[in-house]
Order: sequence, then structure tokens, then C-alpha cells
Amino acid sequence: MKYTSCIHLEHGITFFSNSVQICCISSHQGGGSIVEIQDYRGELIDWDLFFEKRNQLRENTRNGIPPKKCMGCYYLKEQDWNTENYIDEVLIGHFTHCNCNCIYCYTEADKKFFNANKTYNIYPVIKDMIDKKILSKNATITFGGGEPTILQEFEELVYLLLDYDVYNIRIHSDGIKYSPAIEKGLKLGKITLITSVDSSSEEIYKQVKQVPCFDKVWENLSKYANAKNGLIRTKYVLIPGVNDSLKEVKNWLQKTYESGIRHIAFDIEDNWFKARRENIPQYIYVIFDFVTECYKQYNIDSCELYERAYNLKVDRENKLNSVSQ
Repeated sequence: MKYTSCIHLEHGITFFSNSVQICCISSHQGGGSIVEIQDYRGELIDWDLFFEKRNQLRENTRNGIPPKKCMGCYYLKEQDWNTENYIDEVLIGHFTHCNCNCIYCYTEADKKFFNANKTYNIYPVIKDMIDKKILSKNATITFGGGEPTILQEFEELVYLLLDYDVYNIRIHSDGIKYSPAIEKGLKLGKITLITSVDSSSEEIYKQVKQVPCFDKVWENLSKYANAKNGLIRTKYVLIPGVNDSLKEVKNWLQKTYESGIRHIAFDIEDNWFKARRENIPQYIYVIFDFVTECYKQYNIDSCELYERAYNLKVDRENKLNSVSQ
């Protein structure tokens, strides 16, 4: 049956430090963050109850009553949805500890609180999903964080997913710690590695990341790039007033190419974007247009837009359409 929904509403699950949610999308009018399990600390999930609740949500959505928190989300699409009970979209973001200290990280709001968070072991939960065939082999598994490579169970968990033959594993890593599991997954062509370098110079890197690891990260990225079959993206989170120089952006594209990487990702700092969404300065559009239209000049094959950058694109298209009408 054709109706308006999204992959997260239909088949998604997101693990946070103290809850299980549908997704992590939050830049739209409704604000997202639909919590399915409160006060969660890594317990095995009652999947019968889980899917009973999900089916009720799906039924409401099918009848034209989607969750209010999904209002205005650009990820909603009208199409024929598979209503079988399985998980096809997983975000693993239950940890906040990191070996980096990015100034735009959500943990900056309360470092003391997030640093005190105890991290549960997600491995038994994912293994239970595999054993019960709840996790689709076609699933997209995304590691957020925190820094996944410093998780105690990270290597074992990635090997578990590779052995299950999941072929779309997305790992957001700062690139400071080299991972044999990531290297293996890249060689098998089952892993996409995304590393936010946010700079092309040691000075800007230190300003954004607050750790002296610029050379180490680019060295590790070059090593990963030798694993030919996987996909690696260097990511640039644009932070107005910090790394919003067109020269820095151009040099990032050049450095990406020189490191043997042919894919990029682009986004805008979350709090700044949400506060100024209706009044974006023109120079931000200039940088955005350069990245999205000129990346091929640097022999880069693809550019992926993350949530804020994607919303910027759609917002502008909608405004232009309304003016033309």
C-alpha cells in the first residue's frame, strides 16, 4: 500500500546512551527524537512488544496520522512500504566517550554529564537481532558516537556484522585510532568510513578538534585508502567563524585527493544552522555551491550531503519555487 512514511518509521532503530529511538533526525519542524524504550541500558529487547508498538505507529502513519515529531521532515516519502517486521536501519550511538574534543559536538553542552555516562555493551543486543533474524542482511548499520573505535566491543562487533554478511556498514570515526576491523571491512567492500577532518591545516584542525592529531589522522586515512574496495569519505562540517574560509575548503578537497580518497561529505554546524535557518548569509551559499558543484574539479567522485546541508539545499529550492509561482 502506498502512503507517506520513511525507512526509519518503518524499519529503523537507534541506540542512545539511555534510550532506544526511531531515528536521530532532528532539524525539521517536529524535532524528531521519538523514544520507544526509556531508561535503556543495553538489555535484550522484547521484540514481540517492540513490533507490536511499531505496527501501531505504522498503522497510524498509513491512516494519515504520522507522529507529530515527524512534521516537516524531508525524509518522509510517499511510496509502497514493506510492512513486514524486520530492522533495516540501525544507528549505534549509545556511547559518548571520545579521544577527540570537537567544538561542535553535542556533548559540549554538558561535558561533565556526558563524560560520566557509563557505556553498555551493545554486542549481545546486535547478536540477538542476528540470531532471531530480525536484522536484515540488507540493513544499513551506522556507528555514530562518541568514537566507535575506542569501544571495547567494537572490533568484535564489526567482525560479527561482516560474518553475517551485512554489506552496508557506515562508520563515523575521527580517524585517530587505526582499526584492523575497519581495514578488513574496507577490503571486503562492506564498510563506508566517514571521517570529519573539518580542515586542511593543522591550525584549523586544532581549533576545531582540540587535539594535536592532524598528521596522524591524514596518515591513517591514506592507509585506509589502500584498502581499495571500500568507500571512504572525508567530511567537512562548516562552522561559521571558524573554518568558513573558501581557501580552507579548497585545500581540504585537494588534500582529500592527495590522500587517495575520492569521496567527500559536507554538513553545517547544527546549533548555528537551527538558529539562522531563515536568514542564511550569502557567503554560506557560496561555499555550499562550490563544494557541491566544483568537487569534480579535484577528481572527487561523489559528495554526500548530511542533514543540515541537505535541509539547506531543500529550503532554498522551496523558496525559489515559491517565488517563481
